[in-house]
Amino acid sequence: MSIRNPSRRTWLANAALWAAAAAAPSASALAQSKASKSTVHYQDFPKGNEVCVDCKFFIGSGGMGGHMMGGGMMGGGGMMGRGHMGGACQVVAGSISPRGWCDLYARK
Repeated sequence: MSIRNPSRRTWLANAALWAAAAAAPSASALAQSKASKSTVHYQDFPKGNEVCVDCKFFIGSGGMGGHMMGGGMMGGGGMMGRGHMGGACQVVAGSISPRGWCDLYARK
């Protein structure tokens, strides 16, 4: 019975694959990790016509979460994003306003 000695190139390639697999986070860890609001520059008000409720990552909490609530896009003054049905995000941690916005915005 002979023991096969892999070439140096094969050994290094296999070692690199094993190291990458060991360092990679599991699928469940990726699913549980979300970006912080500060990292993605989250704000409780829209950026132009872009609002969280229209983003593919937004998870509404039900109710009336439209972006025209509270006096339209520019209405509401300091109350924007407050007093409305909130929601969550698939990629950003914390409570998310339907009228909010962040760098990860991606239209549905």
